[in-house]
Amino acid sequence: MQKIKYLLDTSAIIAYLTNEKEADKVLKLAPKSAIPFVALSEFYYIVWKKKGKAEADNAYGLVKSWKFSFLQPTESIILTAGRFKVIYKLGFADSYIASFAFNKDLILVTKDKDYKSLKNEIKILFL
Repeated sequence: MQKIKYLLDTSAIIAYLTNEKEADKVLKLAPKSAIPFVALSEFYYIVWKKKGKAEADNAYGLVKSWKFSFLQPTESIILTAGRFKVIYKLGFADSYIASFAFNKDLILVTKDKDYKSLKNEIKILFL
C-alpha cells in the first residue's frame, strides 16, 4: 500500500459509488487515500435515509471491503474537531473530517463547499 496522502470525505465516497463525474478522480486518488470513521458513519446514514437499511448495510459492506485505511480519532483529533466546530461553525461530521486532515497533514478530497472556510487550516482538493 502506498503512503497515505489524501482523506476522502463523505461526498467523495458517494461520488465514487454513484459514478458521478468526479468518480474517476476519486479512483485515481484511492490507493493513497484514507477514510475517517465519521465519513463512513455519515455515508451509512445517508444511504439508509435515501434507500433503506438493507441498501445501507450492503453499501457499508462494500466500502469496508475496499483496501483503505479507516481512521479512528485520537485525543488531538477530538480536540481539534471541537475547535473547528466552534470557530468555523461546521457540522459534527465535517469538524471531525477536517480535524483528521489537519492532524494527519492529509489533503481533504471533497465536493462540500462548507470546507472553504478552512482553507488556511487544511489542504483541500475540491472535486
